[in-house]
Amino acid sequence: MTLGETIARLRAERRMSQEALADAMGVSRQAVSKWETNGSVPDLDKLVKLGELFGVTLDELAKGAPAGAKRRETASHGALRQSEIPRERLVLGGVLLAVGLMGLLFLFLLAGLEGLKFGLMFLAPFVLSGLICMKARRHAGLWCAWGVYLPQQVYWTYATGLRWTAALRILTWTPEENYMRLVIAWVMLLAWVLLVIGTVRTFRKTSLPPGRRTWICLAAAWGMALLWPLLWQGLTAALYHMGKTISTAWVLALNIVPGAVWPAFLAAALALTAAALRGCRRKGPPIIC
Repeated sequence: MTLGETIARLRAERRMSQEALADAMGVSRQAVSKWETNGSVPDLDKLVKLGELFGVTLDELAKGAPAGAKRRETASHGALRQSEIPRERLVLGGVLLAVGLMGLLFLFLLAGLEGLKFGLMFLAPFVLSGLICMKARRHAGLWCAWGVYLPQQVYWTYATGLRWTAALRILTWTPEENYMRLVIAWVMLLAWVLLVIGTVRTFRKTSLPPGRRTWICLAAAWGMALLWPLLWQGLTAALYHMGKTISTAWVLALNIVPGAVWPAFLAAALALTAAALRGCRRKGPPIIC
Protein backbone atom coordinates (compact mmCIF):
# COMPACT_ATOMS: atom_id res chain seq x y z
CA MET A 1 0.00 0.00 0.00
CA THR A 2 1.39 3.40 -1.00
CA LEU A 3 1.73 6.37 1.31
CA GLY A 4 -1.09 8.17 -0.48
CA GLU A 5 -3.43 5.19 -0.13
CA THR A 6 -2.59 4.97 3.57
CA ILE A 7 -3.39 8.64 4.15
CA ALA A 8 -6.67 8.32 2.25
CA ARG A 9 -7.68 5.20 4.20
CA LEU A 10 -6.80 6.69 7.60
CA ARG A 11 -8.75 9.82 6.72
CA ALA A 12 -11.76 7.77 5.57
CA GLU A 13 -11.68 5.63 8.75
CA ARG A 14 -12.16 8.80 10.76
CA ARG A 15 -14.87 10.10 8.41
CA MET A 16 -12.88 13.24 7.71
CA SER A 17 -13.22 15.30 4.57
CA GLN A 18 -10.15 16.47 2.67
CA GLU A 19 -11.01 20.02 3.76
CA ALA A 20 -11.00 19.00 7.45
CA LEU A 21 -7.63 17.25 7.12
CA ALA A 22 -6.23 20.24 5.23
CA ASP A 23 -7.33 22.57 8.04
CA ALA A 24 -5.78 20.30 10.67
CA MET A 25 -2.51 20.17 8.73
CA GLY A 26 -2.42 23.84 7.77
CA VAL A 27 -2.34 23.15 4.02
CA SER A 28 -4.73 23.49 1.09
CA ARG A 29 -7.25 20.85 0.06
CA GLN A 30 -5.40 20.52 -3.23
CA ALA A 31 -2.22 19.53 -1.35
CA VAL A 32 -4.10 16.78 0.50
CA SER A 33 -5.54 15.55 -2.80
CA LYS A 34 -2.04 15.34 -4.28
CA TRP A 35 -0.80 13.39 -1.26
CA GLU A 36 -3.58 10.84 -1.58
CA THR A 37 -3.08 10.39 -5.34
CA ASN A 38 0.72 10.15 -4.88
CA GLY A 39 1.15 13.35 -6.90
CA SER A 40 3.43 14.67 -4.15
CA VAL A 41 4.89 13.55 -0.82
CA PRO A 42 4.39 15.46 2.47
CA ASP A 43 7.42 17.08 4.04
CA LEU A 44 8.96 15.38 7.06
CA ASP A 45 7.29 17.76 9.50
CA LYS A 46 3.95 17.10 7.85
CA LEU A 47 4.52 13.34 8.07
CA VAL A 48 5.23 13.67 11.79
CA LYS A 49 2.05 15.69 12.26
CA LEU A 50 0.03 13.16 10.23
CA GLY A 51 1.34 10.39 12.46
CA GLU A 52 0.32 12.31 15.58
CA LEU A 53 -3.14 13.09 14.20
CA PHE A 54 -3.86 9.54 13.07
CA GLY A 55 -2.16 7.88 16.06
CA VAL A 56 0.33 5.84 14.02
CA THR A 57 4.10 5.70 13.77
CA LEU A 58 6.02 7.00 10.77
CA ASP A 59 6.89 3.42 9.90
CA GLU A 60 3.21 2.42 9.90
CA LEU A 61 2.36 5.50 7.86
CA ALA A 62 5.01 4.79 5.25
CA LYS A 63 4.43 1.04 5.00
CA GLY A 64 0.68 1.14 5.45
CA ALA A 65 -0.84 0.87 8.91
CA PRO A 66 -3.04 -2.26 9.09
CA ALA A 67 -6.78 -1.58 9.15
CA GLY A 68 -8.22 -1.94 12.64
CA ALA A 69 -4.79 -1.96 14.32
CA LYS A 70 -4.58 -0.64 17.84
CA ARG A 71 -3.70 3.03 17.83
CA ARG A 72 -1.70 4.93 20.39
CA GLU A 73 -3.74 6.49 23.15
CA THR A 74 -4.27 9.85 21.56
CA ALA A 75 -8.05 9.72 21.15
CA SER A 76 -7.26 10.85 17.64
CA HIS A 77 -10.67 10.04 16.21
CA GLY A 78 -12.56 12.26 18.63
CA ALA A 79 -9.82 14.89 18.60
CA LEU A 80 -9.90 15.22 14.82
CA ARG A 81 -13.67 15.48 14.65
CA GLN A 82 -13.68 17.95 17.53
CA SER A 83 -10.93 20.05 15.90
CA GLU A 84 -13.35 20.89 13.12
CA ILE A 85 -15.31 23.01 15.62
CA PRO A 86 -13.09 24.41 18.42
CA ARG A 87 -14.32 23.96 21.97
CA GLU A 88 -14.21 27.71 22.59
CA ARG A 89 -16.57 28.31 19.68
CA LEU A 90 -18.96 25.62 20.92
CA VAL A 91 -19.07 27.31 24.33
CA LEU A 92 -19.59 30.74 22.76
CA GLY A 93 -22.37 29.37 20.56
CA GLY A 94 -24.10 27.81 23.56
CA VAL A 95 -23.96 31.09 25.49
CA LEU A 96 -25.34 33.12 22.57
CA LEU A 97 -28.12 30.62 21.94
CA ALA A 98 -29.07 30.55 25.63
CA VAL A 99 -29.15 34.36 25.84
CA GLY A 100 -31.33 34.60 22.74
CA LEU A 101 -33.82 31.91 23.79
CA MET A 102 -34.08 33.15 27.39
CA GLY A 103 -34.61 36.70 26.14
CA LEU A 104 -37.38 35.58 23.80
CA LEU A 105 -39.05 33.61 26.59
CA PHE A 106 -38.85 36.59 28.96
CA LEU A 107 -40.39 38.98 26.42
CA PHE A 108 -43.13 36.48 25.60
CA LEU A 109 -44.03 36.10 29.27
CA LEU A 110 -43.85 39.87 29.77
CA ALA A 111 -45.75 41.13 26.70
CA GLY A 112 -47.16 38.10 24.91
CA LEU A 113 -47.00 37.79 21.14
CA GLU A 114 -46.28 41.51 20.71
CA GLY A 115 -43.17 41.22 22.84
CA LEU A 116 -42.13 38.06 20.99
CA LYS A 117 -42.47 39.84 17.62
CA PHE A 118 -40.15 42.68 18.56
CA GLY A 119 -37.90 40.33 20.51
CA LEU A 120 -37.27 38.33 17.35
CA MET A 121 -35.85 41.42 15.65
CA PHE A 122 -33.36 42.12 18.45
CA LEU A 123 -32.61 38.62 19.73
CA ALA A 124 -32.65 36.68 16.46
CA PRO A 125 -28.95 37.61 15.88
CA PHE A 126 -28.06 35.89 19.18
CA VAL A 127 -29.99 32.74 18.25
CA LEU A 128 -28.65 32.61 14.69
CA SER A 129 -25.06 33.34 15.74
CA GLY A 130 -25.25 30.70 18.45
CA LEU A 131 -26.46 28.04 16.02
CA ILE A 132 -23.82 29.05 13.46
CA CYS A 133 -21.00 28.88 16.02
CA MET A 134 -22.09 25.41 17.07
CA LYS A 135 -22.74 23.97 13.61
CA ALA A 136 -20.62 25.78 10.99
CA ARG A 137 -17.26 24.07 10.45
CA ARG A 138 -15.94 26.75 8.10
CA HIS A 139 -16.35 30.51 7.71
CA ALA A 140 -18.37 30.86 10.94
CA GLY A 141 -17.46 34.55 11.23
CA LEU A 142 -18.93 35.34 7.82
CA TRP A 143 -22.17 33.47 8.49
CA CYS A 144 -22.49 35.15 11.91
CA ALA A 145 -22.11 38.54 10.23
CA TRP A 146 -24.97 37.66 7.86
CA GLY A 147 -26.96 36.33 10.82
CA VAL A 148 -26.63 39.70 12.55
CA TYR A 149 -27.21 41.77 9.41
CA LEU A 150 -30.44 40.20 8.13
CA PRO A 151 -32.61 40.57 11.31
CA GLN A 152 -31.31 44.12 11.81
CA GLN A 153 -32.12 44.95 8.21
CA VAL A 154 -35.67 43.72 8.84
CA TYR A 155 -35.92 45.87 11.98
CA TRP A 156 -34.65 49.08 10.40
CA THR A 157 -36.87 48.63 7.36
CA TYR A 158 -39.86 47.98 9.64
CA ALA A 159 -39.08 50.91 11.96
CA THR A 160 -38.19 53.51 9.32
CA GLY A 161 -39.82 52.27 6.12
CA LEU A 162 -36.43 52.60 4.42
CA ARG A 163 -34.37 50.26 2.32
CA TRP A 164 -30.72 50.68 1.40
CA THR A 165 -31.80 51.73 -2.11
CA ALA A 166 -32.92 55.05 -0.59
CA ALA A 167 -29.23 55.97 -0.27
CA LEU A 168 -29.09 56.32 -4.06
CA ARG A 169 -31.43 59.34 -3.79
CA ILE A 170 -28.79 61.45 -2.08
CA LEU A 171 -29.00 64.19 -4.75
CA THR A 172 -32.79 64.48 -4.61
CA TRP A 173 -33.28 64.10 -0.84
CA THR A 174 -35.15 67.01 0.76
CA PRO A 175 -35.01 68.39 4.33
CA GLU A 176 -38.66 67.42 4.81
CA GLU A 177 -37.66 63.76 4.43
CA ASN A 178 -35.26 64.04 7.39
CA TYR A 179 -31.57 63.66 6.65
CA MET A 180 -31.19 61.21 9.55
CA ARG A 181 -33.25 58.76 7.53
CA LEU A 182 -30.79 59.21 4.67
CA VAL A 183 -27.92 58.41 7.06
CA ILE A 184 -29.71 55.20 8.10
CA ALA A 185 -30.10 54.23 4.44
CA TRP A 186 -26.39 54.79 3.87
CA VAL A 187 -25.51 52.64 6.91
CA MET A 188 -27.67 49.87 5.43
CA LEU A 189 -25.92 50.20 2.07
CA LEU A 190 -22.40 50.25 3.52
CA ALA A 191 -23.13 47.22 5.73
CA TRP A 192 -24.35 45.28 2.72
CA VAL A 193 -21.35 46.30 0.57
CA LEU A 194 -18.93 45.20 3.32
CA LEU A 195 -20.71 41.86 3.62
CA VAL A 196 -20.60 41.31 -0.13
CA ILE A 197 -16.86 42.10 -0.19
CA GLY A 198 -16.30 39.80 2.78
CA THR A 199 -18.27 36.98 1.13
CA VAL A 200 -16.37 37.24 -2.15
CA ARG A 201 -13.00 37.45 -0.37
CA THR A 202 -13.80 34.50 1.88
CA PHE A 203 -14.40 32.30 -1.16
CA ARG A 204 -11.60 33.85 -3.23
CA LYS A 205 -9.83 30.47 -3.48
CA THR A 206 -12.97 28.62 -4.46
CA SER A 207 -13.42 27.60 -8.08
CA LEU A 208 -16.34 25.93 -9.83
CA PRO A 209 -15.50 23.74 -12.84
CA PRO A 210 -17.21 24.68 -16.12
CA GLY A 211 -20.15 22.41 -16.74
CA ARG A 212 -23.87 21.99 -16.64
CA ARG A 213 -24.14 21.95 -12.85
CA THR A 214 -22.22 25.21 -12.54
CA TRP A 215 -24.40 26.96 -15.11
CA ILE A 216 -27.57 25.71 -13.37
CA CYS A 217 -26.30 27.07 -10.03
CA LEU A 218 -25.47 30.43 -11.60
CA ALA A 219 -28.83 30.64 -13.36
CA ALA A 220 -30.68 29.81 -10.12
CA ALA A 221 -28.67 32.34 -8.08
CA TRP A 222 -29.12 35.19 -10.55
CA GLY A 223 -32.74 34.23 -11.09
CA MET A 224 -33.44 34.61 -7.38
CA ALA A 225 -31.40 37.81 -7.18
CA LEU A 226 -33.17 39.46 -10.15
CA LEU A 227 -36.68 38.02 -9.92
CA TRP A 228 -37.14 37.90 -6.15
CA PRO A 229 -38.06 41.62 -5.77
CA LEU A 230 -40.52 41.36 -8.65
CA LEU A 231 -42.17 38.28 -7.17
CA TRP A 232 -42.89 39.69 -3.71
CA GLN A 233 -43.81 43.13 -5.01
CA GLY A 234 -46.20 41.52 -7.52
CA LEU A 235 -47.81 39.39 -4.80
CA THR A 236 -48.28 42.40 -2.53
CA ALA A 237 -49.79 44.44 -5.39
CA ALA A 238 -52.12 41.57 -6.29
CA LEU A 239 -53.43 41.37 -2.73
CA TYR A 240 -54.05 45.11 -2.66
CA HIS A 241 -55.78 44.92 -6.06
CA MET A 242 -58.05 42.16 -4.78
CA GLY A 243 -59.06 44.39 -1.89
CA LYS A 244 -57.61 42.11 0.75
CA THR A 245 -57.01 43.61 4.16
CA ILE A 246 -53.30 43.21 4.85
CA SER A 247 -52.34 42.96 8.50
CA THR A 248 -49.05 44.12 9.96
CA ALA A 249 -47.80 40.53 9.94
CA TRP A 250 -48.52 40.21 6.21
CA VAL A 251 -46.81 43.52 5.49
CA LEU A 252 -43.76 42.24 7.37
CA ALA A 253 -43.84 38.89 5.56
CA LEU A 254 -44.53 40.18 2.03
CA ASN A 255 -42.71 43.48 2.00
CA ILE A 256 -40.03 43.88 4.63
CA VAL A 257 -38.56 40.40 5.10
CA PRO A 258 -38.11 39.63 1.36
CA GLY A 259 -36.56 43.06 0.85
CA ALA A 260 -34.03 42.33 3.59
CA VAL A 261 -33.22 38.84 2.29
CA TRP A 262 -32.70 39.98 -1.31
CA PRO A 263 -29.16 41.38 -0.69
CA ALA A 264 -28.12 37.89 0.49
CA PHE A 265 -29.28 36.40 -2.83
CA LEU A 266 -27.34 39.04 -4.73
CA ALA A 267 -24.19 38.43 -2.68
CA ALA A 268 -24.47 34.67 -3.31
CA ALA A 269 -24.89 35.26 -7.05
CA LEU A 270 -21.78 37.48 -7.16
CA ALA A 271 -19.68 34.97 -5.17
CA LEU A 272 -20.77 32.07 -7.41
CA THR A 273 -20.02 34.10 -10.53
CA ALA A 274 -16.50 34.89 -9.29
CA ALA A 275 -15.94 31.20 -8.46
CA ALA A 276 -17.15 30.15 -11.92
CA LEU A 277 -14.83 32.65 -13.63
CA ARG A 278 -11.88 31.31 -11.62
CA GLY A 279 -12.88 27.78 -12.58
CA CYS A 280 -12.83 28.70 -16.27
CA ARG A 281 -9.30 30.12 -15.96
CA ARG A 282 -7.89 27.49 -13.60
CA LYS A 283 -6.12 24.41 -14.89
CA GLY A 284 -6.26 21.22 -12.91
CA PRO A 285 -8.83 19.96 -10.40
CA PRO A 286 -11.33 22.48 -8.96
CA ILE A 287 -11.00 23.73 -5.41
CA ILE A 288 -14.26 23.75 -3.47
CA CYS A 289 -14.02 25.43 -0.07
